[in-house]
Amino acid sequence: MTQRDAAGGIDTTPIQALRAAGFTRLRVPVEYGGYGLTLPQAYEFFVALAAADSNLAQALRAHWGFVEDLLSRPADQAAFTQRWLPRIGAGLIVGNAITERGNTHGQAATRLSRRDGLWVLNGTKFYSTGTGYADSILVAATGDDDEPASLIIAADAPGVEIVDDWDGFGQRLTASGTTHFRNVVVDDADVFPPGHGLDSGDRTAFGQATWQTVHLATLVGIAKAVLRDGVGYVQSRTRTFSHGAADAVQQDPQVLQLLGELSAKVAGIETIFRAIPPVLAEHFAADARGEELPEAEVDALYAQVYQAQQVIAPVVLEIATKIFEVGGASATSQTRALDRHWRNARVLASHNPLIYRARILGDYVVNGVSPERNYTVGQAAS
Repeated sequence: MTQRDAAGGIDTTPIQALRAAGFTRLRVPVEYGGYGLTLPQAYEFFVALAAADSNLAQALRAHWGFVEDLLSRPADQAAFTQRWLPRIGAGLIVGNAITERGNTHGQAATRLSRRDGLWVLNGTKFYSTGTGYADSILVAATGDDDEPASLIIAADAPGVEIVDDWDGFGQRLTASGTTHFRNVVVDDADVFPPGHGLDSGDRTAFGQATWQTVHLATLVGIAKAVLRDGVGYVQSRTRTFSHGAADAVQQDPQVLQLLGELSAKVAGIETIFRAIPPVLAEHFAADARGEELPEAEVDALYAQVYQAQQVIAPVVLEIATKIFEVGGASATSQTRALDRHWRNARVLASHNPLIYRARILGDYVVNGVSPERNYTVGQAAS
């Protein structure tokens, strides 16, 4: 992992191994070739993956979300669901091309247009996480009617160009570069049903509650990795400090205190996180049944996710910094690459600046304003 982090770029070998092991179909029903795990069960595996390599977890974020999208669709959309679940059960991996650069909330600049009886896609996406590893790509666009349009296309379709230009200092292996679409022809069956796209206004949980829970799982995994690596480092040390409190660092009460404190914080954020998937699962089940939940319940779900962000992200960053106190200068060795944990956590936390979510939460608790569920940054709506 440390060597791959130093090298950067796109290495498909680990993703292919996860595909072969069945990780990409944990939630897919057994009848479609998956394991049929519950959402809480699947998230235990996801956190474990993030602890092993947070890059791989984030690279599969769109794939993970798309599976939940399919599973939460009501029966009247069975044709779309049954088109894709068997493919994922057979090993297909999905990436994303959703995010655009822009200066306002509004429409995606990427356009899905009807020409001579065919759907044609044109535009450019940034931060296309996982697309360099994917077989198919989720795309958010704007249709001829200026309404949101969602679709999924083959990553190797004519007119698709995937550029490996992600240059963040963390999460360097997530294949989060630029994707260009130039007159890409899209099959009718690969356009999401009208009104039931990635904007997900018709479903309560499939929105930021889903996407941010994946980020939170990845952050929790990073925290567990920091503690694992820190404990392993201390256990392997044969030197102590000249002003240390014990002859062996493994017996130094200050080192033990620090690791004990960090272990408690890891356990704390893991407990906070584990409370989310069961609630998400209840909302997904209601969506699949076509039930409309009370707005207060939906607001409570989003508030729970955003509140967890306010606790988990700062704690993970703190843990990833304090771990260096147990080792002195030798802990900064590039061979150990302990800094990758902080870099990865910092990049993940920066995807959704905490100050904005804190404001949303404050507006919710003080003024009863519903937490924002979905957003699009791009051009102003015409």
